[in-house]
Amino acid sequence: MRQYDAIVIGGGHNGLTAAGYLAREGLRVLVLERRAVVGGPCSLLEYFPGYRGAFSNSPGSFEPKIMRDLRLQEFGLTFVRPDPYVIHPFPDGRCFAAWRDRDRMLEHLAGFSAHDAGAYQDLLDDLQAFATRLRVSLFAPPPSLRELVSRLDTPQDEEMLAKLVFGSVKELVDERLESDEVKAVLAMLSLMSSLAGPHTPGTPLMLLHRPLALASRGLEQGYDPAVLPLRGSTGLPCGGMGSITQAMSRSIQALGGEIRTKAPVAKVRVAGNRAVGVVLATGEELGATVILSNLNPKTTFLDIIEPHCLSGDFRDRVRRLPMQGNQFKLGLALDGLPRFAAARTDEEVLGFAGCQFRIGPSMDYMESAWDDAKRGRWARTPMMWGLTPSVMDPSLAPPGKHLMSINIYHAPYRLSDGDWREERDRFGRHCIDVLSSYIPNLKDLIAQYRVWSPKDLEDELGLVEANITHGDMVPSNMFAMRPLAGWSDYRTPLQGLYLCGVGTWPGGYVSGIPGHNAAQQVLRDLREGLDQVHRRVIGERRPGL
Repeated sequence: MRQYDAIVIGGGHNGLTAAGYLAREGLRVLVLERRAVVGGPCSLLEYFPGYRGAFSNSPGSFEPKIMRDLRLQEFGLTFVRPDPYVIHPFPDGRCFAAWRDRDRMLEHLAGFSAHDAGAYQDLLDDLQAFATRLRVSLFAPPPSLRELVSRLDTPQDEEMLAKLVFGSVKELVDERLESDEVKAVLAMLSLMSSLAGPHTPGTPLMLLHRPLALASRGLEQGYDPAVLPLRGSTGLPCGGMGSITQAMSRSIQALGGEIRTKAPVAKVRVAGNRAVGVVLATGEELGATVILSNLNPKTTFLDIIEPHCLSGDFRDRVRRLPMQGNQFKLGLALDGLPRFAAARTDEEVLGFAGCQFRIGPSMDYMESAWDDAKRGRWARTPMMWGLTPSVMDPSLAPPGKHLMSINIYHAPYRLSDGDWREERDRFGRHCIDVLSSYIPNLKDLIAQYRVWSPKDLEDELGLVEANITHGDMVPSNMFAMRPLAGWSDYRTPLQGLYLCGVGTWPGGYVSGIPGHNAAQQVLRDLREGLDQVHRRVIGERRPGL
């Protein structure tokens, strides 16, 4: 049996992040990936012959610290920076454009409401100030709820937390903003991927995620396009989102780590109360001092660990974790440049086509999507986050052609009538119809299209119920409750087994922070020498630690 210091199950970006940090400390690391390519939703994907991209679209929340620590730019990761970096069009032909010049962006907001041009930034500033006062780091296990509440020093802080946790995003933006369009811009951020609507309690909490990240890094307030609390401002990776995880792979291998694809794990081996290795689907057995799972917590505890290894109460708690995924994917091969109806100049035609776009024009539109989804129907008013990456990086499509990649929400995993084999193309065509109302020349450009239903995404990527965050980022599943109360420090009931996926604190999308944090927890445990085996491993790999 081959023996490693650490085995990482699942080669998604968080698993690769964890592996990179462990390999950086000299540990013998092995990453095991079920698919033929690492990266999960951030893996390289050929939509059609010659059209390359990924399931994910945006690295807007990717943590710069990880990029620096793992030296990803040295391994080929580079970015282009579209300007604007996101647009949000409306049915009347106008749109919100997030230009990199702050004054230009605020002038754009003033076109919807002079009041909101200031109130929008005031709200973001208030969220940032509150996040700083909470003293919660995204780079450490979260505080308990008791401790979190104890940090509320003023009635104003209590009021803010109550609004974020118990109120709805509609209530929050109605209180602070007057323009329906500006409200929709912020509401889209709070509803990203969750099966919820603007009226749903707890939806404002997502608006705190980026402010907490900034507060965790101790940055001064002020305008910085790289960290502005709107996704996509980081830029777009050359070669598509898969280039992030490809750079991670090269970094790990340069540090001596090993990556195996087409290597699904069938079982975690347990001796006593300790995880001691894994068994692959082929029957091959591998040993390890520590094991990190980048899989959904449900997959980890219910599928690859034998029932007798965990208490019945713990398994029941895991079984009850809600997933409620609702993601649908659409890819389009285009014969030319998509032109948004909101584009008025040649600069805007190219700029709008080359950046991210969001479709969710009003609170009523988003609430209607939720009304359909909660009744088991695909949304007649689908919310979309899309990108045509080949505009900024022509290498991703044949000459003169383009790839459009669209993530679509409020497509419930379980349909009340029919199934996704019957409804997949119908919903895909409906989404094209909706998108064509904002991009009038779209249908004339479409050469091919491809769709993935929630069931397809589960089968292809291992996303339980197509939930891309391994559990919605709502108050009941955040802070010390992520993934379960009492188990938010990346450890598990089995010694030597850790969780490192997005189902752990702080959740997120393509940030890498859960993987970073899990690796730090492993290294702390090894350094503290919790037992003789740990002391031997860390001493052999890095003397003096």
